Amino acid sequence: MSNQALQPIANLLIRRVFKWVILCVVCISSLQAWLNYRAIEENFNMTVDDVAHAHLPLLSVAIWDIEPQTIQKQIALILKNKTISYVAIKASTGQQFTGGDVNRLENGQHMRFDIPAPADASKSVGTAEFVVDKTSLRKELLRSFIIVIIEVIILSIFIFVAVVAILRHDLEKPMRQLADFVKNLQANQLATKLELKRKPENGYNEIDLVVDGFRTMQDSLQKHIANQDALVAERTSQLEAAMKTLKQLSITDGLTNCYNRLLFNERMPAEIQRAIRYQRHLALVFCDIDLFKKINDEYGHAVGDNVLIAFTQCLVDELRADVDWIVRYGGEEFIMVLPETSLIAALEVAERIRHKVEHDLVIRLSDGRILHITASFGVAQLQAADSMESMVQRADEWLYKAKSQGRNQVYPKAAPVIHLAP
Repeated sequence: MSNQALQPIANLLIRRVFKWVILCVVCISSLQAWLNYRAIEENFNMTVDDVAHAHLPLLSVAIWDIEPQTIQKQIALILKNKTISYVAIKASTGQQFTGGDVNRLENGQHMRFDIPAPADASKSVGTAEFVVDKTSLRKELLRSFIIVIIEVIILSIFIFVAVVAILRHDLEKPMRQLADFVKNLQANQLATKLELKRKPENGYNEIDLVVDGFRTMQDSLQKHIANQDALVAERTSQLEAAMKTLKQLSITDGLTNCYNRLLFNERMPAEIQRAIRYQRHLALVFCDIDLFKKINDEYGHAVGDNVLIAFTQCLVDELRADVDWIVRYGGEEFIMVLPETSLIAALEVAERIRHKVEHDLVIRLSDGRILHITASFGVAQLQAADSMESMVQRADEWLYKAKSQGRNQVYPKAAPVIHLAP
């Protein structure tokens, strides 16, 4: 996860909304102020025009009748309008009548009107000059502008607060729930469905699209994990089978399917320990095919392999299932391991095998001839001080004795005194 500070998207949107609100306030206020200025100025001018046109007929009669007092009264009435600060009436006869504040002549706006003759409007009896004081106009414009600003600001604040509340509630809150769910989601919780606490009247929008997309991703991940689990289980099963096969190959002789010497070295010490612990008999029968090298030299290795396979079958036929086991110890040498078997019983087994090999084992050669073979056997029983090496050595010595005495024999001929392990 990134180490950068979290910046909620709602805050970013709020800042952007605030900038746009300020821009709208400035633009709308300026537009409204300009429109108000135009309206107030137009209304101001209309007011002055109304004052002028209301008094010009009376001034026309007063000038025509040469009534100075009446003219002065009209000037006084005109000056009651606060927008007019100074009035100057010039008659066509040269007379001039004034009224108002002389100090405002320079700063005021001068408006000149012709005074028509009473009998003939096309003729003029004089002019009326009004000096308009725009101070009130500026005050009115300022007051109007301030009101507009206040109205726009209040409206903008209301809109801004409403937008902030909506963003907080409808965007930041569900996004925060989504972020918390994703952050706390564990690998063993992929089945947990994402549920956002939202009012149903919000309708289906982009947030729901995100939620649906996340749920779809969860389902895909679950299916992928399930497929991977199945694939891993299948691969594991295949690997176990392969390992079992490799293990079997590593401990099995490829030609005769007997165990090899490696397994014998691993398994035999446990057989001896078990026999000693439970005070059981244990015997070894060391077998060797007589004149096997001559068979290889005379008939070839293929015939020799057939002899080994056939001889192994003779040994297997005498085995007790799940009790006895056979090891190909060397080229033509085999060891039969006989648990729960005394020396006498082992000698009987060896004798049966010797007899079967001599009389029943027949190897038919390719030219039709029959090859007969014999085998020699040395038998040893576990004694109290025996190790694997000493027991094998004793059986090998008896085997050597059988071969030296003419082969096709089982030794020892008579069982010696047996000392069982305590």
